[in-house]
Amino acid sequence: MRGPPHFARAKGDAMNTEESVAAHYGRGKVEEQLLGIIKAGGGNPEHFAPADLHGADQLHIGGAAATTRIAQQSGINASTRVLDLGSGTGGVSRHIAHSFGATVHGVDLTPEFVELARSLTARTGLTDQVAFSQGSILSLPFDDDCFDVALLIHVGMNIQDKDTVFAEAARVLRPGGVFAIYDVMLMGGDVEGYPLPWALTADTSFMQPPLAYSDALSQTGFIVDREAKPLAPGIAFLERATSSGGPAGVDLPAMVNLLAAFRSGVLAPVEIYAHLG
Repeated sequence: MRGPPHFARAKGDAMNTEESVAAHYGRGKVEEQLLGIIKAGGGNPEHFAPADLHGADQLHIGGAAATTRIAQQSGINASTRVLDLGSGTGGVSRHIAHSFGATVHGVDLTPEFVELARSLTARTGLTDQVAFSQGSILSLPFDDDCFDVALLIHVGMNIQDKDTVFAEAARVLRPGGVFAIYDVMLMGGDVEGYPLPWALTADTSFMQPPLAYSDALSQTGFIVDREAKPLAPGIAFLERATSSGGPAGVDLPAMVNLLAAFRSGVLAPVEIYAHLG
């Protein structure tokens, strides 16, 4: 089913954007930085618990605490089959598997991140519960009705064609399955300060207001159950992050710009929970 017109995108343009996004996230020596955190804490880089990374592998607003909240709100438990859309280095997937006992499959566009996610997951002993695939979440490599929960955490800002992502989530979720979205969304005004953590320029930044998300979800068969805007905790999180120089792999100026946009009310972190009707 077709989503709102402002979510539509030509296939060729989508491919060019995906290539730009992958290049943006593929920069730097992320594995070296993350394993350095383990070493600095006196741990063994070849065998450690997910929490030993201190949230450095979960770069969304609120970090691991936000992941726990989202998992709880989504009803995730040991019997849940979870799809992590845009899984990055796998921090969310590992946290949910370790803390809730769920089985998780992550999909990410950036080959370097998928390779790193598999490496870190092996080092945490979670390969029986967590797997990763490289690919586009616009065309998922899964059969219909094979997941109980789908997560989209700080990924939608890079995706203009959200209606296709939502339709793919609807396809792979079982009837009644939960779709939890946690993105930075547009609350009003114009975004002027770049870079931001997910984009160097506006060319690969596709923020939308919460209503646009809800409308697109409804048009792809979802029923929106709950929406939350943890703005004050988000500002506090960014204040701590910027005062400490920012997390590994994220440029400090990007964090400063995001904090300014939160304080001005132009952007905010928003959670949306929906189920497949």
